[in-house]
Amino acid sequence: MAIGTWSMHYTGMLALRLPIPVNYDWPTALLSYLASLFASLVGLFVVSRRQMSFTRAFIGSIFVGGGIVALHYTGMVSMRMQAMHHYAPTLVALATITAIGFSLMSLWLMFVFREDILGRRLRKVGSALLLGAAISVMHYIGMASASFVSSGALPDLSNAVSISDLGIVGIGAANGMLVVVVVLTAMADRLQNHRNLLRAFSQRLVEVQEAERRHLARELHDEIGQTLTAAKISLQSGMSEAGAALTARLQETISILERLLGQVRQISINLRPSTLDDLGLIPALRALLDQLGSRASVTVHFSEKNVPEDLDAKIQTTCFRIAQEAITNAMRHANATQIGVDLRCEKGKLRLLIRDNGIGFDVGSVRAQTAGLGLIGIKERAALVGGRTKIVSSPDKGTSIEVLLPLTACGDRASRGVRSGTRRTGGEGASVHQDSPP
Repeated sequence: MAIGTWSMHYTGMLALRLPIPVNYDWPTALLSYLASLFASLVGLFVVSRRQMSFTRAFIGSIFVGGGIVALHYTGMVSMRMQAMHHYAPTLVALATITAIGFSLMSLWLMFVFREDILGRRLRKVGSALLLGAAISVMHYIGMASASFVSSGALPDLSNAVSISDLGIVGIGAANGMLVVVVVLTAMADRLQNHRNLLRAFSQRLVEVQEAERRHLARELHDEIGQTLTAAKISLQSGMSEAGAALTARLQETISILERLLGQVRQISINLRPSTLDDLGLIPALRALLDQLGSRASVTVHFSEKNVPEDLDAKIQTTCFRIAQEAITNAMRHANATQIGVDLRCEKGKLRLLIRDNGIGFDVGSVRAQTAGLGLIGIKERAALVGGRTKIVSSPDKGTSIEVLLPLTACGDRASRGVRSGTRRTGGEGASVHQDSPP
């Protein structure tokens, strides 16, 4: 706004024809630009509110129109010539009213009706034309109000430049910079808005997914699990009254029900471990490592330090899902035999570090890997709660995944009841170590 107004004024001054040489004092010309810049900034601050009213638009138009007037007459003061200029008060007032009036119509058209989707492009074009009219009409009414009288006094030319120099700067460099900056910032704002919308959508999607998992897990455990248990008990009670042949059949059916109960219980845990909701993050991670370690010949080392018990629910869920995905990837794709999991709270952050001795991969081409989507999901989960992820891996040297999640306060061991301990469990050929850090 300021650059456009400044450029229009000094370009318009090229149309002025006087029988004497005319120069311009560049510090005063710069001051005229700063006056318009300040007025435009205040005007933008006034109108850029969520709720727009006529009063706010009118106040904004006073600053925008006032900036146009201030630039014009400060620019006129920058003239250096052997002449004096005077102004007709009526035309000066008319120029001022015109600038404010056209600015009001421009702001009203653009900002008051900004929620109206229909005709948005037409409103933008109309607003731009009205604002351009405010600058141009004010300038030429202001010039019509000026009269020049020859003077014998020599002007101060110590900081004077010709109008052609100012015209080249105003038309060329200033407007070129304006176009580039406006286009780049508009693109950056639009991309940021899209990114924020996608992130909000992703966060809501994760929340809904976790809620649905919790609901399904409870339904499986409470409804289907209890129904299968009741059927099992009923069959067991009927075995005493059945014959030998029927007893064998009933026992086989009971065995099928027991396997089905185990599968239902496992599906329920995979959907949403009740330990995470009932006991918290540390017990849930221990149960996860017990479960995963019992399925494969892999050694998992787990350590935790200074982890508060009252972690935010979103942080707990995010940390658990990241650990679950990373360990599963290491077992499924990296052929790892050892996995280290370290969880601690330090410097206001919850730090989760997962390392394995697997085959590794090329981080640069992770999107082409089988586990690429899993790693992308890890990064996205961390980003949704304001965290960040660092992945270091190389072929045959294993993989390290470090996740830092934000915390408002980590607390200390004395006030938060921090847990630590050593435990060893697992199935055949598997062990899970949970060590207190030194």
